[in-house]
Amino acid sequence: MAFLHQQPQLCLGFDIAKDTITVCDGATTRTIANQRRAIRALLKSYKHIDLVVCEPTGGHESLLLEECLRAGIACHRADTLKVKSFIRSFGTHGKSDAIDARMLWAYGRERWAKLSLWQAPDADATRLR
Repeated sequence: MAFLHQQPQLCLGFDIAKDTITVCDGATTRTIANQRRAIRALLKSYKHIDLVVCEPTGGHESLLLEECLRAGIACHRADTLKVKSFIRSFGTHGKSDAIDARMLWAYGRERWAKLSLWQAPDADATRLR
């Protein structure tokens, strides 16, 4: 498993749905289409991204992970139960895409040293499966 070796300067939290992605960089939150072109444009709009954090959403996160891998950006696909507990620890009971994106950003900023980085599955292993 790979891990970051220094604290990320810029971390992005992504709440992913089938058609949209809500992203938080700590200062702003915005929503884009869950499409390759929109994801590429978003990633290019930042000078440098150290860490991207998202949750598994039934495969809807695959475009984001592929584009981050292509751009050389470290990604962590967070365990949903751990993130849910993290959010509850702040006493947050409301649920929205913007809240989830902000909490994924905070999770990445706080827990970065222990977060294993996502790696693309081995093509041969995938084919054999």
